[in-house]
Amino acid sequence: MGMDVYGVEPYTKEGEYFRANVWSWRPLWNYVCDVCNMDPETRSRGHYNDGHRIDEDAAVSMGLLLQSLLKSGLVQKYADHRQKELDALPDEQCTHCNGTGQRDDEYVQGTCNGCDGKGAVRPFETYYSFSAEYVEEFSEFAKQSGGFEIY
Repeated sequence: MGMDVYGVEPYTKEGEYFRANVWSWRPLWNYVCDVCNMDPETRSRGHYNDGHRIDEDAAVSMGLLLQSLLKSGLVQKYADHRQKELDALPDEQCTHCNGTGQRDDEYVQGTCNGCDGKGAVRPFETYYSFSAEYVEEFSEFAKQSGGFEIY
């Protein structure tokens, strides 16, 4: 699943379309909502692909603020800090093999395919990625979109 974000009245080609898979969209949208002080409903609805609309003024303001944060280095600082926190999380016991590294069930007999036989996996939160480059791409899209809808 992913998010397809369409410009309502794009000024340029960059404002027509932005796409993100769910693993990169959620951290990006959370960051945008945090720095732009979005209301709880907008934060929540932005995580669903049901056509939630951000009006033109909000989209342009969002894009300009993100651009400013990128230029100041604060986005990269956030990305680095976030990654350090994720890297510091301990591995978790694999639920497919109960930490044994081996399975003997209707799907797998032998080495667990959920953990490659290690008995442990990285926490679910680590699957979500965040990068300054993605923020930059979204910033340009937002500024040029004429408002956007999230599908």
